[in-house]
Amino acid sequence: MARGRPSLAGRILRALGIALLSVLAVLAIALVFFPTERAAPALAAAIERETRIATQIAELGGGVSARGPYLEARGVALRWPTGETLALDSVRISPALSTSWLRGVPQFHTTLRAAFGDFDGTLSRELLRGDLARFDLAQLPASWFGDGGAWLAGGIEARVHLARLAEQWSGTVQLDGGEGSLALPGAPIAIPYETITAMLRLDEVGTLRIEAVALAGAMVSARASGEIAAGYAGPATGAIAIEADLEHLDPALLPALAQYGVALGETGAGHLSISGTPDQLLLTAR
Repeated sequence: MARGRPSLAGRILRALGIALLSVLAVLAIALVFFPTERAAPALAAAIERETRIATQIAELGGGVSARGPYLEARGVALRWPTGETLALDSVRISPALSTSWLRGVPQFHTTLRAAFGDFDGTLSRELLRGDLARFDLAQLPASWFGDGGAWLAGGIEARVHLARLAEQWSGTVQLDGGEGSLALPGAPIAIPYETITAMLRLDEVGTLRIEAVALAGAMVSARASGEIAAGYAGPATGAIAIEADLEHLDPALLPALAQYGVALGETGAGHLSISGTPDQLLLTAR
């Protein structure tokens, strides 16, 4: 039996596929032979114009990997108008196959390496999806977290899936970390832990829903859930409503809770209701 002609849809898909491969091939050749080191200042200037973040790029290179052509910037220094600085060891991007390109929204496979942690995933102005490794909030500018600095210190692994709709980000963050510490706003000491796990969800109105979080270690064992509403300063900066069960708290840490007016037994076991705002916590024990 003679074969029929390919369908119109099949011919269109084939043509698009050939066109896409051709474009990628041209990009690959351009990236290999283009003097990218001359483009570093121009790229840094473009980033500064778009973001108002002063940018320096020590090296800019390109090549071809299993994901196709890529650009890689090394020795990136960022400085915000308010004075905060951030150093990135390297950032590599390559085009991601996505229909978002047809809507004028480029999407890229992104690999970032820095002292504060690594990121491997997909990034666009509408999407942040991927994995964070050895990510440490305490390595980021302290002023980003208010007067008390970062509330969590220690390397964590996290899976992030956030999307932006109408200028508001929403999605989920699942994290799992080893040794670190938790600092309550205004507390004189940070509470050390050996492991932390959490499932967080940011909704479309900026409320951070803490579906589950657990701390465990020789000095603390606790579980909590609740939410932090959006506030004047943005998502998760408003009213707090969290319920926590303390299974164990080392007696040496009891004074840290006593300053909030919370008195627990010698074992440190009990239930805490946490309210107030991130700047001023209110704790009630029962």
